[in-house]
Amino acid sequence: MIPLLLLLAIGGLMQAARSFSLTAGTGATELAFGFLLLTAYFTARLVNQLGLPRLTGYLLAGVVAGPFVLDLVTQEMAASLGIVNGVATCILGLTAGAELNLRRIRPVMSTLRALIVIAVLGGIAVLAAVLYLLRPMLPMFSAFSTTEAVAVCAVLAVALTPQSPAVVMALLSETGADGPLSQLVLAAVVVADLVVVLCYAIAAASAGAVVGDGVDILEIIGSVGWELAGSVGFGIAAGMLIGLFLRSIERGASLFALLICVVVAQIGVRVHLDPLIVMLTAGIWLENFSRADASKLLEGFESAQLPVFLVWFALSGARLDLPLLREAIIPVLILATARAAWFAIGGRIACALTAAPPAVARYGWIGLVPQAGLSLALAVVIQTNFPRFGGAAAVLILSMLAVNLVVAPVAFRAALIRSGEAGQKQANDFAPNAAVHD
Repeated sequence: MIPLLLLLAIGGLMQAARSFSLTAGTGATELAFGFLLLTAYFTARLVNQLGLPRLTGYLLAGVVAGPFVLDLVTQEMAASLGIVNGVATCILGLTAGAELNLRRIRPVMSTLRALIVIAVLGGIAVLAAVLYLLRPMLPMFSAFSTTEAVAVCAVLAVALTPQSPAVVMALLSETGADGPLSQLVLAAVVVADLVVVLCYAIAAASAGAVVGDGVDILEIIGSVGWELAGSVGFGIAAGMLIGLFLRSIERGASLFALLICVVVAQIGVRVHLDPLIVMLTAGIWLENFSRADASKLLEGFESAQLPVFLVWFALSGARLDLPLLREAIIPVLILATARAAWFAIGGRIACALTAAPPAVARYGWIGLVPQAGLSLALAVVIQTNFPRFGGAAAVLILSMLAVNLVVAPVAFRAALIRSGEAGQKQANDFAPNAAVHD
């Protein structure tokens, strides 16, 4: 009851404070940041008492307080927090990469490869087929011939497929989960996003040749290739730099890594690099190829996990456009169901072919369902590259993302608990095992 009263009080204070300012200046940015932190924290406590993940509370707080519901955090305020969101993305990427130990997933490497080929690449084909069948329900296809529609379906299918390392990392941290299932899912979502980036380059180039739309095929291939290869290259350099600091200086490693995250978040986008891929690569390098002890860095970041997750997911919730979701709800639900169903089928086939551990065979596919950052980025890219259908495509992608952000984390948290891996990680996370039982 007390958290609910505090939420109402904070909301009232936010409304009163906003009445004194009509602009989204520095004061409004600080106000929005503090408001999101507090409301997301108390909302998470409320939903956790109902057996839902805290992540759901963060998202719910962002949706309700955001510009499409109560408008306590306006679009201008959310946009002004872009640097906070970018740094949070980098921290999530670095942490996820540093948690990914290649030696530990070696026993299930064959399962990982099968999941990527059967579930992820197969999922792109399935979603393309479903989109083609749904053409009468999607007005964007009315102006395209059959050949053009196939090309557009391929682009959209790739954009609807990505997973979410951020969601997986948040739930692993919240539940304190560790084991074959946790390690495999984390590896799968990281590798899958890299594969999807490559697939988008191919699909976009093909669609540009068929649909036209003033698209330069070589420019698309070059930009996507630079974004992937350049991000990986810069990630390795960042990992080497952080590793050198860890080996040379005993104190301040976390602060130095945070500085790297700020630089990547600010500069990476300007030079067309993906900050998430950069820092994921840096974390993977630190954990698997560097002589530095990555655990020291992770220990320093543990105290920062709560505000990072709060802000990242609360801002994600604030971006969910509920009116657009309502307009496209039927095709979105069909697509979301088809996506999850194929991941279930493809995941079980992959696990059966590779004799995966029982927990992985039963629950591994659920970790592929959460969807977040990369789909959002591809929605923006498609709007830029394909003006003829980019706007409608972005609505579809963002609506699908909204559905999966609400439903998938609940399912994956339940899977981690039922697998017996929740609470197995011996670390002082921001919400240790209590998140599973309270």
